[in-house]
Amino acid sequence: MPKNVDSGTRQIISAENLVATYDRSEGTVRAIDDIDLEIQSGSIVGLIGPNGAGKTTLLETMLGLVSPTRGRVQINGIDVSKHPHRAHTTVAAVLEGARSTYWRLTVRENLEFFSRLNAAEHDDEHERIRRTLDQLALTDLSGTVVNDLSRGQKQRVSLAAALIQDVDVLILDEPLLGLDTETSLEFQASLVELAERRELTIVLSSHNLDAVESICDRGVILENGRIVADDAIENLLEVFQTEVYELVIEGQLPAATRNEIERTYDLVSTTELRDRTTLEVAVPDTNRIHDLTGTVVAQGSQIESVRIREGSLETVLESLAFDQSRLDAQRRPRSVS
Repeated sequence: MPKNVDSGTRQIISAENLVATYDRSEGTVRAIDDIDLEIQSGSIVGLIGPNGAGKTTLLETMLGLVSPTRGRVQINGIDVSKHPHRAHTTVAAVLEGARSTYWRLTVRENLEFFSRLNAAEHDDEHERIRRTLDQLALTDLSGTVVNDLSRGQKQRVSLAAALIQDVDVLILDEPLLGLDTETSLEFQASLVELAERRELTIVLSSHNLDAVESICDRGVILENGRIVADDAIENLLEVFQTEVYELVIEGQLPAATRNEIERTYDLVSTTELRDRTTLEVAVPDTNRIHDLTGTVVAQGSQIESVRIREGSLETVLESLAFDQSRLDAQRRPRSVS
């Protein structure tokens, strides 16, 4: 995991009171719901959350592809809506499903073109292209027309075209999609190196939680267009590492046992098979694990095993989703006529 960004670094991206809506047959839906966010230069920030949480819409709002209903986004102090060209002079992006390279050109020709966008004077273009090709395992494909490449190879070319530009901010939507394991790991290492060496700010969304945990120094978790957690990755993991327990009990979970557990603890998940049930329970105090097991036994269930669930972003998301579902049950519907 990359080192934490110094608190003295400058703010490069900010979102204030950001709201973005779109119309559906059932009414107006808030894809982004009153978000405030500040991102410091040189940081790698991961946007995570389930489908429909607002990750892609937030990235597209940063890029000016979606106009906010309310609020504003600034990049380097420039309002994206009012001055989109100035704001995005030092921004490169790769969006899921978007064609971001020229498919009739070769890989090298694409990199030659994109390397000249905002390039610094006296920059060694040849060396930059060579290094980028090598980093993304594209050297042997440099003379190939992009249209003849596989989906994963095209994704790598899109990433290379973004990385090779002399920019301050790199925005990536599902950047690891279509990459094999080896290339994905190499690319993750390249992102960390670039962020540290060039003070490059990277904002990415990904369903690959292991990758986000590995390369990001900060995680922003979204649910229903809202930020429900925002902290350093290690802090998010530390909160959940020792408090989520996995219990395996014999047979089915009696309703009375479930009710008693839910009354006192956070029942994160339940997996029921014919001969056993697996529970994942968030315990606020590790000393209370004995109370939990005592509750299960007192209700007539037999415990096969108990173990601490290793902290991961998946654990964090599951626990937050549980809490959010309880909050949403108390709120009015989000769609309005």
